[in-house]
Amino acid sequence: MAEQGATALPPPPPARPLGVAILAVLEFIFGALALLLGLAFIALAPTLTSMLSSLPLPAALELLLGILGVIFLVSGAVALLVGWGLWAGKGWAWWLTVILQALGIVSSLASLALGDPTAIASLIIAAIILYYFFKPHVKAYFGVKVGFST
Repeated sequence: MAEQGATALPPPPPARPLGVAILAVLEFIFGALALLLGLAFIALAPTLTSMLSSLPLPAALELLLGILGVIFLVSGAVALLVGWGLWAGKGWAWWLTVILQALGIVSSLASLALGDPTAIASLIIAAIILYYFFKPHVKAYFGVKVGFST
């Protein structure tokens, strides 16, 4: 019999699904590599520009390499954030992943329509991830309450 005044403990959070853990780790790896690549582009832009100064390249090569470095830094930071969100079971990470995978499917279909047979691989991967993210146990981990489940 429960004592009066005792507070009920909240239920334990659902266990992290293996597929979500794998995707989170992949996001961490991609994020770290993108950050390193961005830093490399920014750090090596002046050196590369001076090494290639004898070639007829655009004068703004150093600026373009710096911009590319910043793009890699931002995408790496976003990937690390998404990886953390997936690992921690944040609802926004579920939504962001679903939206990005849906856009990936649309992009792959467009590439296939334009005659790129290699797009089938990215289409299949995005479809599998999207299907997996609508499994009830995955939605429960993220605390997402969407009526559609697989």
